Amino acid sequence: MATLKRKVTLTTKDEEAYVSVKQLMVSLKWTAAVDLDLMAFYKTKDGRTGGVFSDNYPGGDLGSLNSFPFIELSGDEGFDDNKEAKSENEEIIRITKLDDMAELYIVTINYDDAVDNKSSTFSNYDGSVTVTNDKGDAVEVLLNSRDKGHVAVICKIDNTSPMGARLINKNDIMDLAQFAETIPGAHLIVNA
Repeated sequence: MATLKRKVTLTTKDEEAYVSVKQLMVSLKWTAAVDLDLMAFYKTKDGRTGGVFSDNYPGGDLGSLNSFPFIELSGDEGFDDNKEAKSENEEIIRITKLDDMAELYIVTINYDDAVDNKSSTFSNYDGSVTVTNDKGDAVEVLLNSRDKGHVAVICKIDNTSPMGARLINKNDIMDLAQFAETIPGAHLIVNA
């Protein structure tokens, strides 16, 4: 007999849930005709910072599941040259190990608006991030902030507690300069 897997939705900023960190799949889905780019930025327990983001950006690296940082991005979904989105777009990050990580930030950038220095309202994109563990349990974070900016820090995985890793709904919207100043490793993409 099939069993139903648990799904929790974090709808409010700073709402949190504990997540298993054996293996995680982070999926960003949206339906709007925009080019959102899924990224992960981190700070390790020994203070190193870095990021996993599309190789379409200068210095971009899709990561690896078999070596540090044990995080890998599926690639850049984007949309075609006619600026037409599919009915549903999806980018995926897979994580096989978080032992060395203190903080991991799941981020999206509206690429075209960032290049044009135009602020975005991410709640208009019908987007969400779903974090699913190896048992199929899922936590969803809606991309629902009405604030304007180029970058949405959707959620944070805080792996510093002995109780386990906490997934926290952030929905912090900011410009690129603020992003580079506040998110560990974000300087890699902004200053590239």
